[in-house]
Amino acid sequence: MKKLLYILVGLGLFLAIAWFFTARYLNSGSIEPDNTVWTSHIGRDTTVGILPDQYANYFSYTIPRTNNDMGFKISGTFPNTRYFSFNVYSVGDNATQGSLVDYQIQTDSGKPNPFLVNKDSVETGEKFTVHIVPSKHKDKKLSNILPFRDDVKVLLIVIRLYDYNIDDFGGVEFPTVQAFTMEDAVENISLNPVNLPIGLNLRSIVRKVSLPGMVERLGLLYEAENTVQLDGPTTNKRYYSLPFHAIDTKGYIENNDNRYLLTAITKQEEEVYIFKFKSPSYTTGPENINKTEVRYWSFNLGNAATYNFNALKDEDAILDEQGYVNIVLANEDGAIEKRAKELGYNFLAWNMPWKKGLILFRHMLANPNFEAQIDAVPPIKKGMTDFTPLEGQKYMGDYAPQGIRMSKADFLTEYSLHVEGIEVN
Repeated sequence: MKKLLYILVGLGLFLAIAWFFTARYLNSGSIEPDNTVWTSHIGRDTTVGILPDQYANYFSYTIPRTNNDMGFKISGTFPNTRYFSFNVYSVGDNATQGSLVDYQIQTDSGKPNPFLVNKDSVETGEKFTVHIVPSKHKDKKLSNILPFRDDVKVLLIVIRLYDYNIDDFGGVEFPTVQAFTMEDAVENISLNPVNLPIGLNLRSIVRKVSLPGMVERLGLLYEAENTVQLDGPTTNKRYYSLPFHAIDTKGYIENNDNRYLLTAITKQEEEVYIFKFKSPSYTTGPENINKTEVRYWSFNLGNAATYNFNALKDEDAILDEQGYVNIVLANEDGAIEKRAKELGYNFLAWNMPWKKGLILFRHMLANPNFEAQIDAVPPIKKGMTDFTPLEGQKYMGDYAPQGIRMSKADFLTEYSLHVEGIEVN
């Protein structure tokens, strides 16, 4: 019995010493503001997983928490980009706990936020300071507070830039990060700098922990692939629909400001895919921010392993006279591209070797008064056998993409002659 007691005491002592040195190592970063902590995830990089937007860049800092009172002061310059935000996550469940969006951030100088006014005609504030703190400190008098749950063991901070200009971070330096603990002073709050935590490898964590579950959940979309033929313009029924559905994206480092519809395609040789949807109005600059139906929309081609390869974004899309977007997706092919151009359609190349494809359609920051909310589309779930009632257009009308698939020969002949005769609904 004594021997067992000695073993347990020794084990406890070993674990205590190990924890002490681990905690010291994990909190051995700079005590000064540091902008080298960010890991870049560039959307156009086809080795970045979890279906990123091709026109967006993501910058992460993954933090082990050994001090429950530690907060983070982030100081920087507003980037030149169409959208800019901070999100916080618990790596335990990878679900977003909140976001702080560009126009919500107060400037350090008190001058107007550059996302809300025309900075060419009005002097705007260039600098900002964001405070990311445990929820128990969320009522403290600090500027631009973004709280996270008190029980988070590994904290993930993500900066997102969409439709960035100039360079990958909108023409400015990465913001600095400084760790602190705080004390309530008589007049104001005193921030006491402490060492920054050493960042963890987010890619490795995602690849080992998050990605297998996400791939499994996305597999439902392949079960929802439609095998029922549509009535085409001739008696030959060779057209198949490509239905779009919502899925539960919680737990996959989702952007708090985005909503998604997806469809799956198991590609066959010599096939062409055609999509149509009504374009919502979108934001082009401070002059119409928060006055359009969405801030941004995009249409992305990825694969079943969640890597993204091609995309079309709102301002680059060709619209028809009624405001609809028509997209032809196919292998790069001169005849197909020529016919798409003749029809006034957008052409998107299937520029990847994989046959299992995923289309991800996103609305960012939809206006609450916009009639077509992706949030209104119920997500499909495991165990379902009939996915038809949950197709996106049944809840969003023409604002939800609808697609059809056909052979290349049919696209170049029948479809081109009877383009108005195909009923997609």
